[in-house]
Amino acid sequence: MTERLFGTDGIRGRALEWPLDEATVGRLGAALAEELRAAGRRPEILLAGDTRASTETLASWFATAFRGAGGVVTWGGVLPTPAVSQLLRGGDRAAGVVISASHNPADDNGIKVLGPGGEKIDDEVERRLERLVDTVEPAVSAALPAVDHGLAERYLTTLVESHERPEPLRGLHVVLDCANGAGSAIGPELLARLGARVTVIAARPDGLNINRGCGATSPQRLVGRVLAEGADAGLALDGDADRAILVDERGRVLDGDDILLAWARHLRKRRRLPGDRVVATVMSNFGLERFLAADGMRVTRCAVGDRAVWLAMAADGIALGGEQSGHVICSHHSVTGDGLLTGSHVLAIAADLERPVSELSDLVRMPQLLLNVPVAERRPFDEMPRVARELAEVEARLEGRGRVLLRYSGTEPLARVMVEGEDAGEIQELAGRLTDAVRADLGQP
Repeated sequence: MTERLFGTDGIRGRALEWPLDEATVGRLGAALAEELRAAGRRPEILLAGDTRASTETLASWFATAFRGAGGVVTWGGVLPTPAVSQLLRGGDRAAGVVISASHNPADDNGIKVLGPGGEKIDDEVERRLERLVDTVEPAVSAALPAVDHGLAERYLTTLVESHERPEPLRGLHVVLDCANGAGSAIGPELLARLGARVTVIAARPDGLNINRGCGATSPQRLVGRVLAEGADAGLALDGDADRAILVDERGRVLDGDDILLAWARHLRKRRRLPGDRVVATVMSNFGLERFLAADGMRVTRCAVGDRAVWLAMAADGIALGGEQSGHVICSHHSVTGDGLLTGSHVLAIAADLERPVSELSDLVRMPQLLLNVPVAERRPFDEMPRVARELAEVEARLEGRGRVLLRYSGTEPLARVMVEGEDAGEIQELAGRLTDAVRADLGQP
């Protein structure tokens, strides 16, 4: 059996190296065609990708193998991941495939597989694909089909029509940071159609500059431009435009927790928040729970990843959920994170209230520290003596007034150490102890 291919958000790794080498990508394409046929669906997919230099190569390998196995491919060219999700909904294609590593650097890439309803495929399907990869033989490489340029317009129309009134952003000056990624063409056009005056940065992709010093993971440049322009707001996307981070007119960064608070209040006021509940991951700050509770709302926690968010939402009929990183899902409009949809709707709330963006969120966070530790291997934390000992001591010390979380990144060779508590100095000390323990037990890569 092949090694594990799928992580928390599809397959990800160094571009053109395993598991993104030609043989593996080709076998995955052939495996998906076989999986869809076995499920009784016509093997027809929508394929698209982001702006990385390696994307077309990977897409060609995948498409050739899928077509060689009897499948049909529509090639969307450069499109955001949520565009593929939206275009699948209500259509007759059996799946969508996006070549992207989202917020990762340009040298990385990845493959995300979406189901016919636009949702990310579940663990069981991923495991079947991993088993099938060992049994199929892909076709040799060939050119991609011609790009279907009408897909981007259909996605734009869907986003515009998700708003209840025309030009809901009229009067707002918005600085848009496209991360030199998949939203670089679509993003400015959308905000303009919604009535905003748009200043655009990081929208000249060259294959190597995606996410480099820009976008949702590096909003400092956006902050500076918002202040320099005297703009009403900034919106930062990531490489495949499924994240949204906002900047208010004062230069304050509003992350996914702020967005959840603002959008939840708006939906509840309009009686569109079933059960007055919101889904947030284990990474969201405890302050979010406190502020939602003060307004009569409750939080359901789930694992990291917008697929985990969606599953928790779907299981309990919850309309809004998201991650601190900016993946936010509103089930009234989508089944996966969509940075342009999220950003435009939250900005529309401010415009509708005729209030500055700085008044969207008054969230006060509990001090939280998140440290990333490069690791040479992954082992269960409870099997590592020093880590287990330190973790037990830290949990005992924070009992009732804070929390700690250890987890591995699903997309990078990192252990993540998160400590949250009432005293910033104390959590820095405790996080340092845990980080040292992880390094000692796991070593450096």
